[in-house]
Amino acid sequence: MHHTRKTKKKTKKKTKKNTKRHRSEFNKFFNKIFVINLFDHKDKWMKVYKQFKKRKIDVERFIAVDGRCKNTGKQSCIEKLNTFQMAYNVTINPKQKNEKGKVMPLKEIVPASSLSIGTLILLRNQVKNKWKHMLLCEDDIELTPNLEEKFKKGVRELKNRPWDLLYLGCGSYCGNKGLSETKDKKHPHKSVYTLPGINYIDELYLSHPNDLRAYCEHEEDCKPVSESLTRLGGEHGGTWCYAWSLQGARKMLKILEKTNNLVSHHIDQIIKDKVYNKKLIAYSFNPVIIHHELLQVKRKSDIPWKW
Repeated sequence: MHHTRKTKKKTKKKTKKNTKRHRSEFNKFFNKIFVINLFDHKDKWMKVYKQFKKRKIDVERFIAVDGRCKNTGKQSCIEKLNTFQMAYNVTINPKQKNEKGKVMPLKEIVPASSLSIGTLILLRNQVKNKWKHMLLCEDDIELTPNLEEKFKKGVRELKNRPWDLLYLGCGSYCGNKGLSETKDKKHPHKSVYTLPGINYIDELYLSHPNDLRAYCEHEEDCKPVSESLTRLGGEHGGTWCYAWSLQGARKMLKILEKTNNLVSHHIDQIIKDKVYNKKLIAYSFNPVIIHHELLQVKRKSDIPWKW
């Protein structure tokens, strides 16, 4: 009897395609990246989200604490202030003074404190979850070209330097690269600070039109430490894109605890004071690598904050 041998059909092994997703330098370095955005401003969130997505950077939306009460009367501001104090375990001084020593109106104090409360919530979560690095961004930022390359270079230069805060976007005294006291091909744009009605400083020209830095003449205000970084002295401002280390978050929470979590002021003013008094160590990219989407004088905001 003739037997036929059954042969097993050779099947080609399906090779798995290399589906490993590109992981950005930002997501390698930061455990969390948050865009702080009011619940009814989803259009602004989507605009920023698309900028990050284009660069394959994963970000999360953080719904901002809503401190708006400017058009609803003093009583509404008082009620919101009291609610904030009880809900978030913070202290808000209803007679907070501004930089000129004048008592701020409640319609400024409550929104300013809401921004500080939002940061406090995120810092508490950073410490609780032991996120080594956390990036916080506002929803009106503009990412510059070659962002990842610049970021990677700066982070490499930051290695072995202890730090609490790292500014990717920064205003006032944050380093002079990209700034000039004379107009030329590399610096064709006039600073927002020199526009009519502001006259904050003398002539200053910029490589990028939305740069909100001022020319820094004193090393104690902005000391260059590498090709891409400057150490800040406390005469800086802005929180549109900056990072906290876990060490910095712990230090800031302890600092705030000593004042019963006093958050009556805008968060950038609170930070600025702590850096100036050497309670926090802060660095900035120089030149900055993330800008405001619009010039400060044209920017629309629900927070009636005056510099």
